[in-house]
Amino acid sequence: HVTDSSRPTDRNVFTGKLSRVAGDFGAYYVGDFSAHTAPGKYAITIPLNRPDGRNDHFLSYTFQIAADVYADALAKGMNCFAVQRCGPSTTGYNAPCHLDDGRTKDGQSVDLVGGWHDASDLLKWASATIWGMYGLLHLARLSNDDGLRSRILEEVKWGNLYFLKLQSPEGFIRTHGIGGDPVTEGNHWTDNVRGTADDRPAVLNEGPVALQHQYIGAWALLAWVYGKQDQPYAERCLEAAKRCFNWVKDKKPLQYRDFGSGIYAGLQMYRATGDEQYKAYALRMADDFLKLQETRHVGGQQRVRGFFYADGSRKHGIETVINDLLPFEALCELAEAFPNDPDAARWRAAIQMHCEEYLAAIAGRNAFGLTPYVIQPQPDLVPGARQIGELRYRYFMCPRKGRWWVGNNASAAAAGVALVKAARVLKKPELAALAQRQMDWVLGANPFGVSFMVQVGHVNPPEYVYTGFQPRTPWIPGAVMCGICGDEDDRPDLAPGSYHSCEFWTPMLAHLIWGLAELQSYYDTK
Repeated sequence: HVTDSSRPTDRNVFTGKLSRVAGDFGAYYVGDFSAHTAPGKYAITIPLNRPDGRNDHFLSYTFQIAADVYADALAKGMNCFAVQRCGPSTTGYNAPCHLDDGRTKDGQSVDLVGGWHDASDLLKWASATIWGMYGLLHLARLSNDDGLRSRILEEVKWGNLYFLKLQSPEGFIRTHGIGGDPVTEGNHWTDNVRGTADDRPAVLNEGPVALQHQYIGAWALLAWVYGKQDQPYAERCLEAAKRCFNWVKDKKPLQYRDFGSGIYAGLQMYRATGDEQYKAYALRMADDFLKLQETRHVGGQQRVRGFFYADGSRKHGIETVINDLLPFEALCELAEAFPNDPDAARWRAAIQMHCEEYLAAIAGRNAFGLTPYVIQPQPDLVPGARQIGELRYRYFMCPRKGRWWVGNNASAAAAGVALVKAARVLKKPELAALAQRQMDWVLGANPFGVSFMVQVGHVNPPEYVYTGFQPRTPWIPGAVMCGICGDEDDRPDLAPGSYHSCEFWTPMLAHLIWGLAELQSYYDTK
């Protein structure tokens, strides 16, 4: 029963049946009360018949049905960035800090002050913190609240203070920024005095093609979203994007990430400028991107196809850790932006195959509707994997001694973003429903019943505490942890208190608020 405890009598407002669903994570009972849509606060009551004949019941936590049900999560997620500010801020949890960032390996001082701390540490990885721009800008893009948009622009400018400094005189983005190898390099507080021994090392290597595309896309998106509200700043960001584009456009893309992020970069540049060269670039990237999709039933099975290979060798599938679904999201945006293009039908067919015959096909193999982290065409490429014919897939990264691995919150939330976009393009609401299940997984509808967004939901797992610096990263409302890991056999493993599951990380937060904003916008238009 769905019950409304505010009623003095007749509290049951909906009655349905539970279905036993057996799958990859074991058997669970699943119910659907979508037919009940009245706003309010409710709980689920399940009658239990005990062996001794006594009547009992299970009572869930209280939950809300509302048009703005994600408002609290979105507000806390946005505010988290202000607490993670680095540099001369007034809101960072140890502000002002790191006013002496950074120092090159040959001892030269370089200005990398500003931005956000990336995780439950003090580093500012170029490839990870940029996702904060994506999450915030898409939240602004989808909002009609001028006050919220202004607040987001203020926050984006703070993060971008650092990102603009990562651009080289030649135009390319340098990586890692403040984030060395190993990760403990530079993970400390400083005296804020430039030129002393505690200045943090700056790693300023030429970033890969996909990273260039990501920065181009972020800056062009900012110019498109805020061009009228703050034209001088939008033009500054657009100029940085053009410089980066002019550097990368003649590089040879080779991989899934390169082609897919190239779609995104070209599309956002076209939206911001109207220049046909950028549209042509996006279309060329899309053509090469589609060549990496598996359109046949391979591996001795007839159930799954539509996944993508990492490169033209077609030997390795992609692993969706933090940035591997932006390419597919970009294809969806391209199809939505140019529905009458001669190739639009081909794009839509690729989107439908990937969503229905890969993501949804495997999501249907577990009771939570969770989409996969990876699928591989060869058994030896992914240890401890599950099997469909000769194909092997996992929902979680494989833990390996001496190797880095984290939970799947960014993978799940990014799949949610892609599925909402696909639902719009294909006009298939069932894909939006599957997208919601990815967000639900992060926020508590998972085997452990925990929400990985701090102070959202009813139960958060124990936090990861890094003691290498003091004051340590606090318990930040709205921060998002890495998520559920898998054991060697791909069974869900919470790993409470570990960095694998419980460290805060920007990509997890950014993809979650992006996905929630997309879902909110999708249902607002229905």
